[in-house]
Amino acid sequence: MKDDRRDELAELLKEPKPNNRHDIWLWLCLDRYEKADLDPATCNGTTMRSAIARYLKRNTHMLEGIKREKDRFMVPDDSLKWIDGGERQYQWLLHKIEDITDLRRSRGLPRGLVHLTGRNHLIAMLDLWYVDIADKADEITRLRKDWLRHKARDSAFEWFEEKEEGVQRCKFAWEWLQKSRLSLLSLRDPISNHQELLMFFDQAEYGPSEQKAIIKEIRQRWSKKQHSERTLAAGKKQVNVELSLTAIDLLDELAKKHDLTRPQVLERLITMESGLGMIEKHFTRHASKEIAAETGSSTPTQPACTKVIIDESPVAHPAPQSQQALEAKPEPSSVFMSDSANPAIDNPVSENLEAQANESASAHLKTGEPSPNTQAATQRPLGGGISIKAWRAALANKEEARRLGSKTEPD
Repeated sequence: MKDDRRDELAELLKEPKPNNRHDIWLWLCLDRYEKADLDPATCNGTTMRSAIARYLKRNTHMLEGIKREKDRFMVPDDSLKWIDGGERQYQWLLHKIEDITDLRRSRGLPRGLVHLTGRNHLIAMLDLWYVDIADKADEITRLRKDWLRHKARDSAFEWFEEKEEGVQRCKFAWEWLQKSRLSLLSLRDPISNHQELLMFFDQAEYGPSEQKAIIKEIRQRWSKKQHSERTLAAGKKQVNVELSLTAIDLLDELAKKHDLTRPQVLERLITMESGLGMIEKHFTRHASKEIAAETGSSTPTQPACTKVIIDESPVAHPAPQSQQALEAKPEPSSVFMSDSANPAIDNPVSENLEAQANESASAHLKTGEPSPNTQAATQRPLGGGISIKAWRAALANKEEARRLGSKTEPD
């Protein structure tokens, strides 16, 4: 069926075909400069051309100047192709165009232009801007260059665009920004994707250095969060402890010696301690009290379970009161002097046992298992089977023999 509807505006303007950009500009010019009082709902709507035609039919004297005014207001279409109509670009350009066209301080566009949105809205503001056409073209070119330079800085946000974790990273960034950068009264829309993150920073107006610091902080926080989740999933948990500088140096030496990390060394030492129980036997308050009770002293001078190694060779018993005792030369009467027959007096087990335990522990750090040699050493009987009481009796008898021998010598 043939459409008999006539395009009255095309007949009035003598145009071969409609042009939506031209129609929007004409509608806005009539409303702003001619006070046409057109219905705002018709701007860029389906009835826009009909509304314009009705007004021009009542004011035909205006028809001759419309084409002339188009040349004074509207730059070529090619100058505006870079305006793509995307939401991010729209938000970035909107405030800048409002500033350069002075629409913020002037009456601006009419209220209620519900159909005039996106790219059409931006271009309409530029077309309506009353300024020399050459200056307008230069300003539009400058806007384009500014936009391209701005987009070139998007490389700083590539980390948030990662395919697998990108969405989670953007949401994490929003959580951090809410806590650290935004006031409780902030009405900013939440960030849930890479595009929204870019739009947030477009409007935030952070300086280059501040923006770089913010991104770095977010990435570091994210890495710590991921590490914590991975260690927890692996049955581990991070703990913070304070160590003396000496202990830290020793820890680093052990780590370097066995090609391990600090946590690996600590974990293996703790595992070995669990098997050997050295801390409980030597350093606990309970063990110290037991030694004090055995020795009758309230302040024991030796660590718990410290043993003295006695020479295991047969002990020479003192000779009876005979010619041998009479012929013996007098010797100094001091049990504290070093005696070659008893070399262990100068070498307590606290040194020998510690050396054995350290050597055994060092050999087993890489396996993480308790040292069998160290365990055996800690369970060894005192004196290799010779009691301290018998050893002391032997020393007393020897001293008595010396004393008697000195009395029988002639004056």
